[in-house]
Amino acid sequence: MTGSGGGGRNRVVIVGGGFGGLACARALDGEPVDVLLLDRHNYHLFTPLLYQVATALLNPSDIAHPLHRAFRRSRNVRFRQAAVSDVDLDRKVVRTSSGDALPYDTLVLATGSANDYFGNAELAARTIGMKELGEAMRLRNHVLACLEHASQSSSIDERRVWLTFVIVGGGPTGVEYAGALAELLRLVLGRDFPDLAPGLARIVLVEGQDRLLGAFHPRLGEYAERILRDRGIEVRTSALVEKATKELVVLSSGDEILSRTVVWSAGVRPEDPVRSPDAPRSRSRRLEVDGHLRLAGRSDVYVIGDAASVTHRGGELAMLAPPAMQEGRYVARSILDRVRGVPAQGPFRYRDKGTMATIGRNAAVAQVGRVRFRGFLGWIVWLVVHVYYLIGFRNRLAVLWSWGWDYLRRDRPIRLIIRSHGDSLADEFESGHSGPNDITKG
Repeated sequence: MTGSGGGGRNRVVIVGGGFGGLACARALDGEPVDVLLLDRHNYHLFTPLLYQVATALLNPSDIAHPLHRAFRRSRNVRFRQAAVSDVDLDRKVVRTSSGDALPYDTLVLATGSANDYFGNAELAARTIGMKELGEAMRLRNHVLACLEHASQSSSIDERRVWLTFVIVGGGPTGVEYAGALAELLRLVLGRDFPDLAPGLARIVLVEGQDRLLGAFHPRLGEYAERILRDRGIEVRTSALVEKATKELVVLSSGDEILSRTVVWSAGVRPEDPVRSPDAPRSRSRRLEVDGHLRLAGRSDVYVIGDAASVTHRGGELAMLAPPAMQEGRYVARSILDRVRGVPAQGPFRYRDKGTMATIGRNAAVAQVGRVRFRGFLGWIVWLVVHVYYLIGFRNRLAVLWSWGWDYLRRDRPIRLIIRSHGDSLADEFESGHSGPNDITKG
C-alpha cells in the first residue's frame, strides 16, 4: 500500500469509513503520514437520509459516495474494502476476514454501531432495521410489495393487515420514517392503487419512553407527536414491543396489532473489533477513552464515533454524526502533533451545533443550545444542514432535485420493487407465487 511506512513515515490505519473515519482521513489528506482507510463497504453512507431511500424519495446512489473516488487524487490516503475481524493491540496489527495482517503505527477505530435488539432474537428475526443501505432498500421493497398484496386481496381484513405498519422507536429515525411513510401512502393509495382507500392504511409508532424525541426539549417532542397524530399516525408512548410474529405484534400493554411489517429503530449498539476482554468498556458497551480520545492504556490507539464512550455534560455523547466528525478532526490534529513533535493540543471538547429531525412536509424540529425551531422554519433549517453535509456535488444536486420534484409535484417516481436476496415478498411476485411468506428471511 501507499502508506507502508517507507521512509519512516507514520502508518495510520483507520477502521471505518463513516462520518468519524472519513473526517479523520480527509484531515490527514496531504499530510506527512501514510493512511489506510478500511471499511466493509466501498462507499460512505449518509445515514440521516436512509429513511428517504426506504420511502422511495431518494435513490441509493444519492446518499452514498464511493470512498475510492473521495481519495483518488490523494498521494498519502488509500482505501481498501475489507471487513476487520480482529485487532492485535500488542503486535500492532489489524487482521481482516480475508486473512490479511495490516501493521500500523497509529490506529483509529471508527467502527460505528449496529442495530441493538436487547437480546431478543425473535425481534431481530422478525423486524426490518434501517442502519444500512441494504436494509433501507429491503424496507422499500417490502412496503411496496405489501401494497401489491393488499390490492390483490379480496378481503378487507386481509388488506388491513397488509397495510398496517408498526414502527418501533420514537427517536429521530422512527419519527422521520413515520412521517415519510405517511406521505408515501397518501400519495399512492387511491391513485396507483384505486382499489385501496387511504383510510385502510394504519401506521403505529411505538416508543418505550413517555414521550417522543427524548434527546430534544419536551416541547419539541410534544410538537412532533401532535403533528404525527394530525397526519393520521397512532403514537403509543410508554409501550414496548414484546413479541413479533409474521402477522402479529404484541405490546407490553397487552395490545395486539395485526401487521406484516415491523420496522426497528429502537436502539443501536457499538461495534468494535477489539476482542480483548481487558479493554475497558462503559455500561453502553462503548470503549472507554481518555480526554484525548485514546483507548485507555494505549497512546497509539484512538477511538471515535459510536464506538467511543466520550463524556459530555455528565453523560455520554450521543451516537450521532456531529460528534463523530468533530472527534475525527481532533484525532487527525493529535496524530499530526505527534508526528511533528509539537506539544499536544488540549483535551477534546465537543461543540454542540444542535440536533434536528423532520416530521414530514413543512414540519421539523431543531434545537441549537437554548434556541429551538419548529414547523416550517425548522424544516428549512433541516434541509439546509443536510444538503451541506452531503458528500459530493452530484449527491447534493440529485437530492435537491428529488426534494424539489416531490415538493412541487407530490410525486415519488422511485417506486420500484427491485429483487434482492432476502426480499421474500418481492421474490414472491417475481416467482409467480402468492400467499404469506417469511418477510424477514435472509
